[in-house]
Amino acid sequence: MSRFVIIGAGPAGMRAAEVLRQKAPEAGIVLIGDEPHLPYDRPPLSKGFITEGLDAARLALKPESFYAEQRISLKLGTPAAAIDRAGKAVLLAGGERIAYDRLLLAMGCRGRKLPVSLTGDMPVHYLRSLADAERIRATLGPGVEIVMIGGGFIGLEIAASARKLGAEVTVLEMAPRLMSRAVPAVVGDFARALHERHGVVFEFAARLNALARGADGRALVETQRQAYPCDLVIAGVGAEPNTALAEAAGLVVEDGVRVDAWGRTSDPDIFAAGDVTHHDSPPLGRAIRIESWQVALNQAAAVAAAMAGAGEPYAELPWLWTDQYDCNIQALGLFEAGLEPVLRGDPAAGAFTLLGLDAEGRIAAAITVNNGRDMAVLRRLTASRAVLPKDALADPARKLSDLLKLARSG
Repeated sequence: MSRFVIIGAGPAGMRAAEVLRQKAPEAGIVLIGDEPHLPYDRPPLSKGFITEGLDAARLALKPESFYAEQRISLKLGTPAAAIDRAGKAVLLAGGERIAYDRLLLAMGCRGRKLPVSLTGDMPVHYLRSLADAERIRATLGPGVEIVMIGGGFIGLEIAASARKLGAEVTVLEMAPRLMSRAVPAVVGDFARALHERHGVVFEFAARLNALARGADGRALVETQRQAYPCDLVIAGVGAEPNTALAEAAGLVVEDGVRVDAWGRTSDPDIFAAGDVTHHDSPPLGRAIRIESWQVALNQAAAVAAAMAGAGEPYAELPWLWTDQYDCNIQALGLFEAGLEPVLRGDPAAGAFTLLGLDAEGRIAAAITVNNGRDMAVLRRLTASRAVLPKDALADPARKLSDLLKLARSG
């Protein structure tokens, strides 16, 4: 009987265990996690968990009974300490040794920390785990002044949640605009106007000098331009893949655990899935690392099937989304240099779609702002690789579903 071991009890690890049980009914499956919680959903941590006081138990992706019924052995609250490739075993921090036939690495990412030389002994909050969210939630409230360092998805979601709770929010962004690594300027500018309407204050191209304690005992965040007294400092300055175990085991690591489209590492018996991977992307024709709920679940399902000896390569375009106040932004594919932007709708009206066309005129990327209904059709249009009239794509009066029919007829 085969034995599959999974390191990482997040969404990717949970989904992989679920699919492994479907594909290998008699196999042994062990799921190892360093947190004490059952695998849980992470997107609500920066939104509803903070603003609506959600019970942590409601975040669980599956009830405890699921793992018992599916004969998935849980090793929670016990981090993996090492991988013995020669002996095909995982060593836990408590000393336990767990043998495997095939191993899946699904350790995800950790939040990038500000340098100690900058922060000193001042407390800085980061949001990656349920425990992080609980600490932030306990502090936010009416009149609380926070400084949010970082204007990416997570930083802006926390800013929106804090404003909903009546906190005063200043966002310090190192780039000249918001979400600069993920979306084009028209979307970042829209988000800035949205947050400013809700009372958020921004400093762009911010350069941090130090975090100190002010005369009133509160935190003082100093930039090259000015100092911001506050009750709470939160940083969302990116994430780094948890590759220490893989590196120590001698696996190939390049901005994540390097895998092919089936999730295979440089060791034929070790696979990886989710945010920790730098994986081959057939649609893009190159390797990428994406921190995405979609990748965590869907890539994990494809890799689990490959581990069980079946399945197809993971070949989806990346898909990301963010909710800020009543605004929903979704991004399909990667808006990279060289794509020609085509705007459908007027940002001033509060809803629009931005397309990115490649050199042949095919849709290679798309972003919807309060236009989520477009996304299902856009997935199909990108998959069709059809070249459509640019004037039709730019005309919001032309339904995308009609253009899909045109693509099929072509």
